[in-house]
Amino acid sequence: MKQQQASRNPHGILWVEGECIRPQHFSFLDLAEVHRYYQVPDVSKVDERYTGRAVRLRKLIDLVGPGNDARWITAESEDGKFSVCLPLEEVAPTALVIYGVGDKALDRSEGGPARYLVPFHPDNCTAVKGLARLVISREQGRDTRPSTKEEHVELHRQETAD
Repeated sequence: MKQQQASRNPHGILWVEGECIRPQHFSFLDLAEVHRYYQVPDVSKVDERYTGRAVRLRKLIDLVGPGNDARWITAESEDGKFSVCLPLEEVAPTALVIYGVGDKALDRSEGGPARYLVPFHPDNCTAVKGLARLVISREQGRDTRPSTKEEHVELHRQETAD
C-alpha cells in the first residue's frame, strides 16, 4: 500500500496519514463529534498528570483504515522537533489524543493544538505536546526521544524553562 497524505482541512488540527485507506485531517469539531464511547471527558481520571478532553486513538485509527502491513505509529509535534514512534499494537488500545478543555480547543500553552498521551507507558517522553500529525507505517518511523538519562534531564529542563 502506498503511503497516503490527508487532504488539508483549513480548520484541521491533526493529520492522520501514511499506510491507511482514508487519510484524514481532523478539526476540533471533528474530534468532538466522535461517538461518546470513544471520548474521555476528563483525562485526569486516566492519568492525573494531565487534564482535558480526549478521543481514543483506536477510533482515529479505525476511521483512517490502516493497511494490513501497518505496524508502527509516529506522533509528530507541530514544529517537527519532537516525534515518538511506537508499535501500533502496543499503543492503539490505550493511547489518547487530548484536544480540548471543556468546550474549548486545547490552547498551545496547555500543549495544543492536540496532545498525544500513552497512559501508564514506562517512558514519560512518549507524550507529545503540540501534536499535529500521526503517521501509520510498515517500518519504524522517526523517534527523537532522548536515549540517555542526561538527555532526558536536559529535555525536561528545557520544558520547564518554556
